Amino acid sequence: MLKQICLFFIVFFLIMGEVFAIESLDGFLVSAYDDRFKVISPEKFKANMEVIVENKTLVRLIGKLVLNNKDSVNFIAVDSEQYKTVNVKLKKSDVLHFVPLTPAFQEVELIVGNKIYEIPPKK
Repeated sequence: MLKQICLFFIVFFLIMGEVFAIESLDGFLVSAYDDRFKVISPEKFKANMEVIVENKTLVRLIGKLVLNNKDSVNFIAVDSEQYKTVNVKLKKSDVLHFVPLTPAFQEVELIVGNKIYEIPPKK
């Protein structure tokens, strides 16, 4: 009985640790759904940001990261239920967007310190 209780608490703390780790990323987690994009952003700015694009749709997601509305940083293709990671070097004044090309959707601005937000926002 004591072993089962110890095992329960070990599994519980491992699961809770993963949940809290996702919400304190050092970069952006951009999750694509059929009707929206969900972004988990880092609390603080860093010069080297990691952008993880996760595809939760049933089709292949193709998009690009755009810096300051003009410079394409990287093109990304992510199969259904997969993810890709891209490292981006930024300056404090830079504005970073993820622009989905296929399926077409509005661009997603990646904002530092905004925690969790959705494009379009929940109604």
